[in-house]
Amino acid sequence: MNNMKVPWFELYIDEKETQAVLNTVKSGWLGIGPQVKDFENKIAEYIGVKYAVATSSGTAALDIALKILDIKPGDEVIVPGLPYIATVNCVLFQGATPVFADIDPIHFGVDPDSVEELITKKTKCVIPISYGGHSVDWDKLKDVTNKKNIKIVEDGAASFGAEYKNKKLCSFGDLSITSFHVAKTFTTVEGGMLFTNNEEYAKKARMIRSHGEDKEKKYWHPYLGHNYRMTDLNASIGLVQFSRINDLLSKRRELAAYYSKKLQNIRGIQVPTENINTKHSWFIYPILVENRDKFKNLLEKKGVGTNVSWPYPGYQQPHLKKFKKKDLHVTEKVASSIIGLPMFYKLKVHMQDYVIEKIQEALEELGTNTK
Repeated sequence: MNNMKVPWFELYIDEKETQAVLNTVKSGWLGIGPQVKDFENKIAEYIGVKYAVATSSGTAALDIALKILDIKPGDEVIVPGLPYIATVNCVLFQGATPVFADIDPIHFGVDPDSVEELITKKTKCVIPISYGGHSVDWDKLKDVTNKKNIKIVEDGAASFGAEYKNKKLCSFGDLSITSFHVAKTFTTVEGGMLFTNNEEYAKKARMIRSHGEDKEKKYWHPYLGHNYRMTDLNASIGLVQFSRINDLLSKRRELAAYYSKKLQNIRGIQVPTENINTKHSWFIYPILVENRDKFKNLLEKKGVGTNVSWPYPGYQQPHLKKFKKKDLHVTEKVASSIIGLPMFYKLKVHMQDYVIEKIQEALEELGTNTK
């Protein structure tokens, strides 16, 4: 097959988004306003929660969630050993202590058994991540947290549209969040959202995202807050993107199924699977491979873009080393071998075939023979 370039990600955007932004500009209302409210209402209905609060990023939503729960210095918050850095940083923003739990070796979400082992009298919250769009075992995790009356902040930054037992992710936590970053399944360019069924939590979230100001009493600030507001410009893009959500998710499932069919008999890689009681959103199509960094470099030279989320356990980051309690063997193995293949709406079968061909070539060059 002739050489080509296949990126890991390519944004799907067209004239509808352009027109939506233009209409918003012409309306004269660019900041937080009617577009944001409409966006919140539509997403809340889709997820199946009472309240959705739009924010400037997923990180902002996560910070708000921990503030709502009054996480403070001296508290411990259990996080996955393989997190995005924002998940852990938001714990530090509260002055609290992150505690790293090991992950599931098959689907890479937080391991409920590891969580249970780490609970102490100081544990106030768990932040599970459903890695790449595959749900954690919510029944098992909630059995653990309910026994100890520990809150859950669900980090659904990468799992929008996924399901567990026919219930949408981003609805399982006492508070849940997602991200609409430009590389996500659908985007507001930058943005996030917080979800809850608790009216008081929602009220407080709206105050914290706007400098802690009481909506009913201008310039009165009962809480420490930030400027975490989403703009109508961002929401107008999000509304158009969200109108395609079923098509976007269906396409990702189709792409994932094709990869799995073609890759399952290739020696030297571990192909992702999907539990029977889950519906994967396939934000990432992750494989495990030995000599990952060399493998990645070979693919890049052959024109295949990839993504490594994430190459380091959280506790190996310079500012987080002091929080390491023990080696997390599954986390470290996965961090050293995981790599995400190209996955985006406009990815075509002939492009996937090229990716698969180059994977085989790279494995052969590394000394791994196919079956």
